[in-house]
Amino acid sequence: SSGINAEYGEKFELAECQLAIVHCAGHHDPMLVQKLWRELLNQELTSGAHLPMVSMMKNLRSKIETLGRTYQSSEKFFPLQFLVQQLEVIACKGGWGEGWVVETLLSIPVSYPALHSTYSSLIQLKLPCWNQLGQPYHLHIAMSLLLSSYVQHLNSVPLAERKPLLASIQEIIDAYVVDLQASTNVGADVTSALSRFKALQAGFNKY
Repeated sequence: SSGINAEYGEKFELAECQLAIVHCAGHHDPMLVQKLWRELLNQELTSGAHLPMVSMMKNLRSKIETLGRTYQSSEKFFPLQFLVQQLEVIACKGGWGEGWVVETLLSIPVSYPALHSTYSSLIQLKLPCWNQLGQPYHLHIAMSLLLSSYVQHLNSVPLAERKPLLASIQEIIDAYVVDLQASTNVGADVTSALSRFKALQAGFNKY
């Protein structure tokens, strides 16, 4: 398969084909998989650069949904934390809104617990890119939207299971509110994130 990979995939820079070949071969190479996803996303953005923003967002979402349904069963070929980071940077740079990535991944669907764990990890990393992009609390806002959607989804969960989940989510939200209130940064993203988490706190009175 490596010969085919070199002849077709690399020659035409078809990262999507290379990813399919690596997947079929069951070849585990995390750095290669990340490289292919990065190239794939770049190719999609480059090919749609002439399009209106809404069309570019729609096309990339469609591509992520299609590939996600193929590969998401294996973290080897659908590295969720890496992809969330890459996609959130794309969305932040493009002004696509803080909910675009969450909505895209939920539509595959990626589970709420998997996304929550991923966003928690990324927030804890405090990567410098968010300050460089002028949106240090971009991921907090995305997390608030994810949790808001999660809480609505829990309405279909049996009450006995729902209560512990809600208690856990409420603890998480309370912790983010404390974190944001302690921030020395008083930018618009902090204000937005804080107001969203406080609205979520208030919403728990219904349960």
